[in-house]
Amino acid sequence: MNKKRLQILLFLIGSGIIFYFPGKAQDRVTQLNTLFDSLAARQDFNGCILVAENGKPIFEKAVGYADLDKKVPNRISTRFELASVSKQFTAMAIMQLKEQGKLQYDDSLRQYFPALKFTGVTIRHLLNQTSGIPEVLAWNQQQLDTSRINGNMDIIQRLPNVYDSTYFKPGTAYRYSNTNYLLLAQIVEKVSGEKFADYMRRHVFLPAGMKNTLVYSRRSAVQPIPDYALGYIWDASANKFLDPDSTMSNSYTYYLDRIAGPFGICSNVTDLLSWDQALYTEKLVKKATLLEAYTPFPLKEGNAGLAPGLDYGFGWVLSAEPSKGQNVWHNGSWGGYNTLITRYIDHNKTIIILSNIDRLVNVMTLIPSVDDIVWGNPYSIPQKKPLPYSIKLPQEALDALAGVYPLTDNPALKMRINVKGNKVYATFGDQSAAEIYPESADTFFYTVVDAKLKFEKDPAGTPIKLTLYQNGREIIMTRGTK
Repeated sequence: MNKKRLQILLFLIGSGIIFYFPGKAQDRVTQLNTLFDSLAARQDFNGCILVAENGKPIFEKAVGYADLDKKVPNRISTRFELASVSKQFTAMAIMQLKEQGKLQYDDSLRQYFPALKFTGVTIRHLLNQTSGIPEVLAWNQQQLDTSRINGNMDIIQRLPNVYDSTYFKPGTAYRYSNTNYLLLAQIVEKVSGEKFADYMRRHVFLPAGMKNTLVYSRRSAVQPIPDYALGYIWDASANKFLDPDSTMSNSYTYYLDRIAGPFGICSNVTDLLSWDQALYTEKLVKKATLLEAYTPFPLKEGNAGLAPGLDYGFGWVLSAEPSKGQNVWHNGSWGGYNTLITRYIDHNKTIIILSNIDRLVNVMTLIPSVDDIVWGNPYSIPQKKPLPYSIKLPQEALDALAGVYPLTDNPALKMRINVKGNKVYATFGDQSAAEIYPESADTFFYTVVDAKLKFEKDPAGTPIKLTLYQNGREIIMTRGTK
């Protein structure tokens, strides 16, 4: 190691970040084992990982538990909820039907659902997240019966009563919305004449060699499927991992459990490798058809996507680097599950990570380390992020927080703070209520997102302002009237 690199390494160690440099004595499998053994030793990863080249696994590992309470271990065959990784499968069904001439990408949404009030929306807009249709995950008990398990048609029947229009003219901007893929799943049913679950099994999963993959609603299933990982979230008031159904902030996992299309598919790492390899063939669709799924949708300025260079195709995020070629990937998060598949399609390299306990190392935090190992670069082990613990505050201190806090520079957008017993909930705009937990007398944290709220009080101790800290931003809100 040369002197300059040694100096850099010493600086990084002093900063608490340790980088490992690949050498002849340490191959990629050893490095991957080191990475995941380190995470397992500090109980900071729970799930399965598979890394493959040219369709062959070079590394597979199962860590932790599928059932935390019963101490049932994860196995390579264990199935996980895929969350938003499900979208690429829904998109495939639409592509198949388009290839068969049974629908066109420029078909109007209202051709299939005349009662919906969204004008100008096409199937293509749904696929590439440019429809402007609002998000159903923000719905609360005023918009949907949250006392029961709802499915796709329950949502579609309520849509005209909840939304009059799209956020913007379809095709002019990008806005990620699970509603888009819920509607696509129902279009699959209408056009094919088959239930979405049956269509996916017969025309997508089995042709791709995915024998352990299915559209699945655990909470409404006649009987549970075997070899299935339960999802867990961190509850800071109980200070332990719990079933998300038992917490208000994550209760959507119960009342949205029969929704399929944007999520609702479970699989394992082995089946996802079969899926990955099927996409190099014409088992599912022709190569020309699949190519369109990997093609960015042009907007007036740039392409539809998460950010410049992170365009959105048909259920895939699209990116590229000169040395690695085209990378198509998608991640997902749902009720404790954290998932990712990333495919370097010019080199036939695949990374699949499925986890089932939230608040451990996130897949998006972990993937740079795995990616560096796969490509033979120096890699780091992500730092452990301590689990957040709450403190107890007097009831009168909690009650004083309740109120409405409009944004200082945009009063139409408000944060509502509600107190129910000894629990405090924050509702930002039209999002669902999320429980927040005190870490001090004036600072509260979320567990559903990485964010904090800090309250400012007047000399009498009455809250008059709050600041939302999230993604490096500080959003100030001044208390108003209800």
